[in-house]
Amino acid sequence: MALTRPNCVVTSGRLDTSFSRTRQYGRTVRRMLDILKTQFFTIALSLTLFNTVRLPREAFRYGNVQYLVVYSVWLVAVGLPCALLQLAMGQLSQQDAVGVWRAVPIFRGVGYIKVLTSYLCCIYSMVYVSLSAAYMIWIGKGSFPLRDCARIQMTPEGYENKMNASECFNSTFLAPFTEQPQYLGIMAILIFILWFFVPLMLISLHKSLKASLMTLAPIIFAIAIVLCVFLSNGSRLTTSLETEDWSLLYRPYIWHSGLVQALLSTSVMSGFLISAGGTLYKQSDVRWTSTFLVITNLLTGWLSVFMWESLAGEGTKDKSFIAILVLIYQSSVTEARSKEWPLLAFAIVLISGVITLLVLLFPIYDKLHRLCGDQWRLFAAATSALGTALTVTVLSRGISFAELLDDLVVPILAVATTTFEVLGFVYIYGYFNLKFDLKFITSANMPRFWMVTWWCTPILVVGITGWWLRAVIRTAWSQGHSLWPLVGAFIGILLILIIFAGIAVAKEEQYNLFAKITAAFHPSRLWGPEDPMTRYMWMSQRFSNGTLSSEPEVTDTSNYTNLHNDYTTKNDVKYAENWVKDDLYDPENEFNFEYLGKDNIAYSDAGDLYAIPTVTKSKKRKKDDTFRSPNICMAKGQVGGETNCNCNRHFQLNVPDLRNNEISTSL
Repeated sequence: MALTRPNCVVTSGRLDTSFSRTRQYGRTVRRMLDILKTQFFTIALSLTLFNTVRLPREAFRYGNVQYLVVYSVWLVAVGLPCALLQLAMGQLSQQDAVGVWRAVPIFRGVGYIKVLTSYLCCIYSMVYVSLSAAYMIWIGKGSFPLRDCARIQMTPEGYENKMNASECFNSTFLAPFTEQPQYLGIMAILIFILWFFVPLMLISLHKSLKASLMTLAPIIFAIAIVLCVFLSNGSRLTTSLETEDWSLLYRPYIWHSGLVQALLSTSVMSGFLISAGGTLYKQSDVRWTSTFLVITNLLTGWLSVFMWESLAGEGTKDKSFIAILVLIYQSSVTEARSKEWPLLAFAIVLISGVITLLVLLFPIYDKLHRLCGDQWRLFAAATSALGTALTVTVLSRGISFAELLDDLVVPILAVATTTFEVLGFVYIYGYFNLKFDLKFITSANMPRFWMVTWWCTPILVVGITGWWLRAVIRTAWSQGHSLWPLVGAFIGILLILIIFAGIAVAKEEQYNLFAKITAAFHPSRLWGPEDPMTRYMWMSQRFSNGTLSSEPEVTDTSNYTNLHNDYTTKNDVKYAENWVKDDLYDPENEFNFEYLGKDNIAYSDAGDLYAIPTVTKSKKRKKDDTFRSPNICMAKGQVGGETNCNCNRHFQLNVPDLRNNEISTSL
């Protein structure tokens, strides 16, 4: 007879232990994978055009090693603390570059300047991306060197092409519209395609951004390794390093350029880190993320300079806005390389440009998504149409106009927003509030090193910028150059700050202008974490640290019954004298508060803002004295009648409109 066992599962301690270990191991593996994925996004962030193109061009101007040393100093001194500040505020508030200024509403214009700076960088970066795409198409479909870039002359050694790469660009896709209109038409088509198809990689915002960065970054690494393995020239690199002039360190241009480069490389100027703090980096430690961001930018910057220097051929290097594009074409011609190599080099610039556009457009689209809701893609298409028109306009004015934006306008905007950002959060929002917020998101006390760097950042930035402006103005006056770009940039910054500061002051719920201005310097009621549970914990901890530190602590909490009985007895004694003698809920009785004027009841001062007024017997309340509580407003007659409120801020329920939730007050 077969033995039939019951159809049940008998638990085993050994099985439970092994199952819990497996689950814990799985969570650990997933956590490690998430950390690696997050840091991979940081590596991709360092592969923008600011590192792969702009940094080598500036190094060619001021000297490779000297400029890299200056850049490294600014990256640690300014880039690291500013990146930590933006990541921390973005992770805490889960807001965009504009919404984070609920902490200091009067500086909300700084957020809009960051969005404008990001958009301007998109415009002239698109010129670089479209030029690299155009030359990839022309080289791929034709012969190399290009026929339009050939000016053959007879020499004793034979026939030689006397047109260099810079002249080739100026006679083709950078030619004036009146001379070569067909090239501008081709560039306009490419610009239109890039402005409308690259943003499709942000169709789902941060999810699409993650997928795009994880796809594009490995391609750049693979192409760069192939170029360095087969084309690098170590002797050329050694020769360039031996001819360095360290006297340039005494001039302000190299220091200001290195400062601006550090702000651009870390994306501090665009507000990307603020938007990414609440999305891409919402589960990461902001201290390690900012440190890793600086390290990756440091390595990418040095390696980019050495890579392009080793790939350059003989002769002087171009130092214009399109220096790297000229270097690729010129070195391929002089070294008689096949057209596959310039195609790979232009591909690095193209893919790096696509990453740059994604990083710059992300804070813009994040703001549109918060403003417009589900209709944000329609407004994003409108920004692409406007960007296409502006990019074609910049290109039609010549490459010098794009160089003007990159050398004068954007640096002023980047330096100004960085200065106001540190001033707003460290000096106005407050050192202690900022210290508490960082402890809340990191669960650790912040070292004094970070606070010292934040306090010193505005001094360093303003000092170097003033030194640079003095040299620029003296040079412009001596050589007769125009200073209107600088003047226009400063006027634009002041107008934006004043306009949005006025809007923030007008939205304050106060009784006079001075009180409105004062309230605009304090955090609004909407400042803080968006998640309800996180916000509750944040507010309760801030309240505990700010108001309960002076109250006596309960030393024995083991017996909850005794504690509750003791609390009840004390309250019975305190409130032995009843406020209302009659039954308030009797419909026959009329709700009247005339008894409040009796002399046997007095109220003590309110004390803290959220404290409940207590009844005292030692003091007598005068008949004409006003009610001192800032939170309670008593009715003058019966319920539903006219209120008699003489306090500054009586209790009322103000529900903000979710479509326009920027109203604030410093309660």
